[in-house]
Amino acid sequence: MGRALETLTCSDIIEINRRMIQKFGGFFIEYDNNLLDYGALEHVLVEIDGYLFGEELYPDLFQKAGLISWRINTGHIFHDGNKRTSMEACRLFLELNGHILKIDFEVVEIALKIARHEIQYDEFVEWLRSKTIYP
Repeated sequence: MGRALETLTCSDIIEINRRMIQKFGGFFIEYDNNLLDYGALEHVLVEIDGYLFGEELYPDLFQKAGLISWRINTGHIFHDGNKRTSMEACRLFLELNGHILKIDFEVVEIALKIARHEIQYDEFVEWLRSKTIYP
């Protein structure tokens, strides 16, 4: 990748979860920032920049954005709001890096498909590519 990517922090994603629950309803447990496992959230952000045998595991912006969403959704990182948080974190990660994810009714359906294991990670990444514009 040519330039350094902007990224989200654990605090950013916790705040996204808080706002998604405030806006759409659900449960937010304050004492643990609604996290089932803080280490799992940290791991997501480390994993997107991971290397294996000198090769970047997720060299593409869409792979990184997709992985953030995928891991939050399938990993049930929060007590509540995982699907909403996963898609919003993905959207914001893309936005931080100059891309706009076109939000429509399909976002809900794709988040549900991920949660129900009806779509593979690579298919989700391709869906992201098809729904994202670079202004």
